[in-house]
Amino acid sequence: MQAREQRSSRWAPWWVYVIAIVATNQLRMLWQPDDLATGLEVVVGVTAMALVAAVVTAAYRAVRR
Repeated sequence: MQAREQRSSRWAPWWVYVIAIVATNQLRMLWQPDDLATGLEVVVGVTAMALVAAVVTAAYRAVRR
């Protein structure tokens, strides 16, 4: 049971990730030019989601210590 508790404390609740990714996606859509190539849009979107997940995780772990 303790291992499960320790593992779950490493990650923020799922809804925190969803809120952060949705907010970042809205900001990205406002900033992103309309004539950007589809492949580049995908790369920017996936990179943004990965960075947001990393920042949320790091912030959550810093606060939980």
